[in-house]
Amino acid sequence: MWVDNGYCKLCLIYSRTKDLVTLGYSHKVSKLLVKLAEIVEKESGRSKAFAEAFEYVKVLTGSSDPYAETKKGLREIGKSVARIAERYLEAVNWDIREAMRLSAAANIIDTSVLGYENTRSFEEALWDKPVIEDPVELKKHEEVHLVLDNAGEAEIDKLLAKSLVKHGYKVTLVVREKAYEIDETIESLEKEGIEVMATPESMPPVIFIDRGFVIAKGIANAEAYAEAGKVESLHLFRAKCEVIARRLGIPKNSVLILTGTSVKKLFGREP
Repeated sequence: MWVDNGYCKLCLIYSRTKDLVTLGYSHKVSKLLVKLAEIVEKESGRSKAFAEAFEYVKVLTGSSDPYAETKKGLREIGKSVARIAERYLEAVNWDIREAMRLSAAANIIDTSVLGYENTRSFEEALWDKPVIEDPVELKKHEEVHLVLDNAGEAEIDKLLAKSLVKHGYKVTLVVREKAYEIDETIESLEKEGIEVMATPESMPPVIFIDRGFVIAKGIANAEAYAEAGKVESLHLFRAKCEVIARRLGIPKNSVLILTGTSVKKLFGREP
């Protein structure tokens, strides 16, 4: 589904066009626009449309991971900030809720959301508190799938995973099999010796998980969950786009911790 039929399609066009311009392929924008028209015409949902469009960006740029170098830089920034966050979590005995708040606030990095701008440093933004924070109680001994989003912020998400493990939960990190925007990749995580599961292609991982409990990062996973989520979940992200902020009546870029039920209500079709 398209959460907002007009605005979301505009975001698709903006995002993928910006990809080409940023990556130095502005001379191929006309080819991209033809492909986007085809995708918008045939796809009834946001998740598949955005993933398919990024696959075409890969074709036009001749790269299987166009933002590979960008992600390397983001990881270094993330590791630096994560050292500060880790000291804080040690001081609060690895409190899971505090780790979730940091993980949600870390969703500050992005390259392609229409109308989204961030002028603050990662370290400064990390301490923003949630504007909406749904209560949730994880069942002991439940398997938790932690679905990652952008590189850099994933360094903070690893601390959430560490907190969960310290409290007795089995945690599996989950990423897309194929590169998508600046999302974290399986290759990077495996190099660090981290146990990770990759879901098919470049679609949002959250739609493939059919057991345990899901903690998912980012707008794309939240929207995909609203379309096809199968298990109980919690979503950690920022209201980066106008549609989300407007529907919730909150400032853009607010930190959110929402249950799957709240997400499905948020992303329901407009009347």
